[in-house]
Amino acid sequence: MKKKILPLLLITAMTLSGCAAGTTGSYSTKVKTSEEQILSSAQFGSGDAVKDVGGTTKKDTEKKDTSKNDSDSKADQASSSSAPNVWFINNANGIGWSAALTSSMNATFDTDKYDYTFVDGQGKFEVQIEAMKNAIADKAEVICLDPIQEDGFDDVLKEAKEAGCKVFLVDRKVSADESLYEGWLGSNFDLEGENAGKWLVKQAKGKKMNIVVLQGGKGASAQIGRHDGFNRIIKKNKNFKILAEEMADFDKAKAKTLMSKYLDKYGKKINVIVTHNDTMCYGVIETLKEKKIDPNKYIIISFDGEAEVFKLMVDKAKVDLCVECNPLLGPATEKLVAKMVAGEKIDKTNYVDEGVFTADMAAKELPNRQY
Repeated sequence: MKKKILPLLLITAMTLSGCAAGTTGSYSTKVKTSEEQILSSAQFGSGDAVKDVGGTTKKDTEKKDTSKNDSDSKADQASSSSAPNVWFINNANGIGWSAALTSSMNATFDTDKYDYTFVDGQGKFEVQIEAMKNAIADKAEVICLDPIQEDGFDDVLKEAKEAGCKVFLVDRKVSADESLYEGWLGSNFDLEGENAGKWLVKQAKGKKMNIVVLQGGKGASAQIGRHDGFNRIIKKNKNFKILAEEMADFDKAKAKTLMSKYLDKYGKKINVIVTHNDTMCYGVIETLKEKKIDPNKYIIISFDGEAEVFKLMVDKAKVDLCVECNPLLGPATEKLVAKMVAGEKIDKTNYVDEGVFTADMAAKELPNRQY
């Protein structure tokens, strides 16, 4: 039974009233260690082609037709009782990566197989907490949550556990005790950072290089993992120096402001620019062009793997390396949700397959990009 894709207004009313293409089911529960070689190609989890996603992605389900006869009503009730009540509370329903995640989850769960509710977290912690409480009140069997930050979810997770609602983390993690949620599916952010660092070490060949980093949102799993993994590798090599690393919150406009600041302060000293996501990379490229600086003067490293960044890689190698972060998590999430609904145990940590792409690989891979 299809349920509803809830806008924020409805969430508020409820409160007042009471994260090679097309490989089917491709995901891994094995931890990939930092000692493994950098992947040469992507193995996407399967998912429908990404649709345009903005704000509320689909119309709310229409109210039940009261003119139905009794037999139809009984059939509907039977269908409702047998369909697992699943909620998905996303991080933010933006463009690019976040839109691809939302589309993948909605395409997977918004079917007659599930009693499904989607809530746009709008990048706000308080909205996610409110949505969690509404899901608990709705007696959700499984709540899929892509948390905006790691800290602060302890109390609401305890409420969910006490109410018998299973919580499954998608994309990002929380700092709460692992006993408060069933498991997590997403990217090995730490390994992503290490892979970027390893590639840069090979590229430098001992040459001294100065690096500036545009970090993501403070406290987000992606920001923490990419920072820690990258710095772990770089700090082992004395030929590298990190001139600055500040937050630009995964935001293009903030990235433009920060890149301008870096250029004003460090100028020609900069050799390498690292952005924690593709959106900030676009801001960096725009800033360089506006200042009439050739992006090819720098080694530019980005994370996520959107089609647009692959175009930049093809376009005279304006971007040199992109470390993939796979957003097509719907099908893999469904397999794990099905196990939870059936009362089966799942692995606490579940990684998706991802790749690392250099500029010379971009043209071949670009047609495979699904977002």
